[in-house]
Amino acid sequence: MKIRILLLAMLWSTMAAAAGRVKAYLDLAAFDSPGQSPYVESYLNVVGNSVRLRQLSDGKFQASIEVQWIFSKEEQIVYFDKYNLLGPAVDTSVISVSPDFIDQVRVPLAPGEYKLEVRIRDNNSDGEPVSVVQPLTLRFPDKQVGISDIEFLESIRTSDGKNKFSKSGFDLIPNVHSYYPKDIQTLRFYAEVYRSKELIGGDFLVRYFVVQHESNAIQTDFAGFKRVSAADVVPVMIEMPIDKLLSGNYQLVVEVRDRENKVLGQRTAFFQRSNVLEKPVVTDNISAIPVEGTFASLLSYEDTLRQAIDCLYPISSQLELQIAETQLKISDIRSMQQYVNYFWSRHAPEDPEKGWREYQLEVQKVNASFGTRNMKGYETDRGRVYLQYGPPNTIVTETTDPNSYPYEIWHYYKAGDQTNRKFVFYSTELSANVYRLLHSDARGELQEPNWELKLHSRSQQFGVDMDQGNSFDTYGSQTKENFRMPK
Repeated sequence: MKIRILLLAMLWSTMAAAAGRVKAYLDLAAFDSPGQSPYVESYLNVVGNSVRLRQLSDGKFQASIEVQWIFSKEEQIVYFDKYNLLGPAVDTSVISVSPDFIDQVRVPLAPGEYKLEVRIRDNNSDGEPVSVVQPLTLRFPDKQVGISDIEFLESIRTSDGKNKFSKSGFDLIPNVHSYYPKDIQTLRFYAEVYRSKELIGGDFLVRYFVVQHESNAIQTDFAGFKRVSAADVVPVMIEMPIDKLLSGNYQLVVEVRDRENKVLGQRTAFFQRSNVLEKPVVTDNISAIPVEGTFASLLSYEDTLRQAIDCLYPISSQLELQIAETQLKISDIRSMQQYVNYFWSRHAPEDPEKGWREYQLEVQKVNASFGTRNMKGYETDRGRVYLQYGPPNTIVTETTDPNSYPYEIWHYYKAGDQTNRKFVFYSTELSANVYRLLHSDARGELQEPNWELKLHSRSQQFGVDMDQGNSFDTYGSQTKENFRMPK
């Protein structure tokens, strides 16, 4: 088993903003040390404009944060540290707030199950401390090639001495929130490959590429590989241009492949990109794509072509959505035929027509099952989820609970690269077939912390009582059990 850290990019700002408390981002990454103990690196990014500054003797101002780390196993503390983290000294005549500042803690831990508790407090403020508790599992394989967690980086520079950010001879400054706005045009990351000397013996390939999170489509312009020599620990540092990567949710994938191109190990990491193009996408390749002799030439009516393109959005990347929008605006039969052929040549390269026909069968199913008087099935939330992830393994339907709106809970054993994911749909309309997505525990989907309260707000005369918390135990209600253990 590879290590799986259950806390990734935990955002505290929502928790802290309302109370005026310090705000920070937290991320974890796990690394192995063959022959020694594995370790967890914890990265803390304090948001500079959320802290108060204290004047120093030289007239400058500085933030001071009390940080406490506790790792425990079976209620026994195995690591404890508490210290004051100082921000950079600031000349307030030049800048009025502190810049963000970063801390990193490296904790050696034996493989096993742990609980992490982190607590931070602004020493210059009377505000309440912010804390989070999160379970984590630390485990690396003994008899197969292993890969560390992927660490996103703000910068890579040659280290001039040993410090908390140094690794493999470099100072690696983490990008804790894994968010890339338009002005950041390079994605940097670090990972380690383990036991290749023992299990591979010679040179091997490290392949890396970006996939669109929702559709799992590979972004072919953002990929590469690196040939490396086997060793007990092989560090991998990559810088990849992303100036043309459009806005969206993505996964960075890192693979180890042997000389026969067999995948020996894989690791993924989620990141977000904000990069809206100022002009519509125009792709010369689309205008050059043939139509004659392809299945797309059979779609000769404008309405048919528009629907054939519209229904693709659940499985489209951001780039594909923008190209499709451009082709629909052109409103030319041939350009729309070219786009249909272009799309399915990318998604089903071995047999584009087969891919299109099989997808159309699924679209017909969702139209029949979820369509309404005003919406086609693929335009609804249930239709989108079905087309994006496939049919759920189980569906719990509840229409008789007097305290809740009618709802469905869909359970997926596997949804894309995720396992054991659930979707809650509910209907507040008079029409029995209008269900909207209320909550999901899948990455990139709507996550509503108070979903149970909203689901049961039907029985509350004056709306949802947000002070009640996300718990609603009423006589005969099975909501909590249906979500926890769907049948």
